[in-house]
Amino acid sequence: MAGLALVLTLMALPGPETIREGQQRAPSHVDEPFTLEEVEVLGRRGKALIDPETELDGAQIDSLGADDIGEVIRRLTEDYALGDAPVVIVNGRRMADPGVFSGFPPDALVRVEVLPPEAAAFYGTADLSRRVVNIVLQRRFQSREGQASLRRPTAGGTSNASVDLRQSAIIDTRTRQMGFQAEVNTALHARDRTLSRTDEPDGDAVTLRPASETFAASLVETASFGDWAASLRGNASTQQTRSVLLRAGESVESRRRVHGLTATGGLTGDLAGWSTRLTLNGSLSDADQSGLSPSVSRQQSISASVGIGRPLFDLPAGPLDLNLTGRASQSRAVADSAGARRTFSGRSSGLNAGLSIPLTRRLLGNHAGGLLGDLSITLGAGLDRSESGQGEGLNAGLAWAPLSKLRFSTNRSTSTQSLPDQQRFEPEYFGEPIRVFDFRTGESVEVLPILGGNPDLRPPRSDRIAISASAGPFTAWKLQGNVNLQRTEAVDGIGFLPDVTPEVEAAFPERFQRDAEGRLVSIDRTPFNLRSAMTETLTSTLGFTVPLHGARRTRPSLVRIVANHTWQLQNALTIQDGLPKLDRLSGDGGGVPRHALGIGIDFSRRPWGLNVAARWRDAYRIRRESGRDGPDDLRMGAFGAIDLGLTFEFERDLPTRGEARTARRGVGLLLGLDVDNLFDTRPRARLGDGRPAPGYGRDDQDPIGRTFRLTLKQRF
Repeated sequence: MAGLALVLTLMALPGPETIREGQQRAPSHVDEPFTLEEVEVLGRRGKALIDPETELDGAQIDSLGADDIGEVIRRLTEDYALGDAPVVIVNGRRMADPGVFSGFPPDALVRVEVLPPEAAAFYGTADLSRRVVNIVLQRRFQSREGQASLRRPTAGGTSNASVDLRQSAIIDTRTRQMGFQAEVNTALHARDRTLSRTDEPDGDAVTLRPASETFAASLVETASFGDWAASLRGNASTQQTRSVLLRAGESVESRRRVHGLTATGGLTGDLAGWSTRLTLNGSLSDADQSGLSPSVSRQQSISASVGIGRPLFDLPAGPLDLNLTGRASQSRAVADSAGARRTFSGRSSGLNAGLSIPLTRRLLGNHAGGLLGDLSITLGAGLDRSESGQGEGLNAGLAWAPLSKLRFSTNRSTSTQSLPDQQRFEPEYFGEPIRVFDFRTGESVEVLPILGGNPDLRPPRSDRIAISASAGPFTAWKLQGNVNLQRTEAVDGIGFLPDVTPEVEAAFPERFQRDAEGRLVSIDRTPFNLRSAMTETLTSTLGFTVPLHGARRTRPSLVRIVANHTWQLQNALTIQDGLPKLDRLSGDGGGVPRHALGIGIDFSRRPWGLNVAARWRDAYRIRRESGRDGPDDLRMGAFGAIDLGLTFEFERDLPTRGEARTARRGVGLLLGLDVDNLFDTRPRARLGDGRPAPGYGRDDQDPIGRTFRLTLKQRF
């Protein structure tokens, strides 16, 4: 009956024309005033349970030059080093499926807030180390838009063309979006580039990048009935890739086709005083591959989750909140290859609990609070079970804000995790060719990676501690910064083979395939359990926004600058018992850079927009033999690149009624020009004694280089 009610409700939603008429009758108001005993109070719509650490208003969001809300969140994640994909809440509330809004245009947002680390407990997040992002939507919004783009490298040889059509509408809690996307990539062949490798018969026909076609269609609906909100999201996609590979001196064509269908439904509301979320997700995919390793596979899965939360009682500093989340899933995979059939199935379930306890507040009613400021602790526990075994976890956090613009937090967690079914049961298949440096032969070679799952994986165990501090925003420039120190130790962590050193190949000889001449042709890159791993990383971010004079009120001009730095203090791993501990910062087991820097500059002054993203990482070494530098090591040079995006909007006069008076984007044509890798920089390397490294010519590691993309976007 609940499912029937959901379907009937969604069918009753107004069409785009009705929604547009509703928009014209009711202009948008971000902050709704109301009168109480002849006193007007301005309540901020969409306010989260906790004040944000970082906030972007409409003008700052528009300056990002993002295509949709999903890209806005991705930019925030990169700019402010938020780590794993953040938890997204909508209008200050946790939703069963916030992904329904990821495809909406950026100007459907009023603002975006990055909440402090302790917010995870307030919103019932199973992993308290994940950050929370609050998106606040317009009350009224409607758009029809089409986008077409063409991308091509300056060196030629391949091209990318795409079309994206979307229709979106919002009236309070009722939303709808329909979309269609198509993308076509032409192949890049070896004959189109100058490669420093041994010539072989048919070698020019090898594809450095495959040809591919992707088509997808999506439908999103949300609605409300009573105290409940419902959402439904569906997506259908098909993708085909074609590549030419070299095997035993002969070229072989390989094709892979994947068809997928996913559907997600959700309900959010209050049940007997508990804030409740129900989510049901199902997916189905079919894949077939021809060529070197013909195979046919089919995967299907279904999952459900229930989350509830409420304040248990009030403390002097505020309410004590309890959140519970339960989930269950079942999946099945069937793969036919080499005349054999393999069938995998798995089930998993889990339960998480989180408790948020406020200790002190800066203000208690109309009286000043204690000198400690805002102080709270969070506690969490989890239990999950799957075919791979049982997992459990505990975590605790402390948050302290002695001043309104100064915050400190720490979090400690320990866990044993069950494994996702895909990591264990995904059928094996050949991926697209990759280039690796083979220390046995002393050259960079192109190999075929074997991808898929590993049913023999064991549950990983980890211990993590994080300490962070943030300050701001200060002044009219909204100057703010944060620093985060994180240390993670893992046993049986899930990893992949590091670089191809003689030690690694001796430890895993079954994962490397060589031809009769000793040339490396394939590597098994399916996941496996690392004996132990330890990382210690310090990240820092500094950002500010400079308003520009002479801007129109509805379309302010600004320059936004964000810089982030990552410093790896320690990175060590032990692949398996009997092998030495590998110091990756020194070059053992595949080196890693110690420092990485990113700078983003966003400029907006209508009708112009400019986005610049610069990234850099320092030089590092990959040792041939662990524990010592040698003449045959690989020394990777420092690398940096700059991406640039420029937009111009051919503005048209807007209607003077309703929402259009405060619209952040007009209905004119938007022209965009993107240049990735502006200075056409490529990875460089030398051997330990200074000799040029074979296989590190200009086009060997990155045959694409600088690309230009021309985009036309029209809102109707």
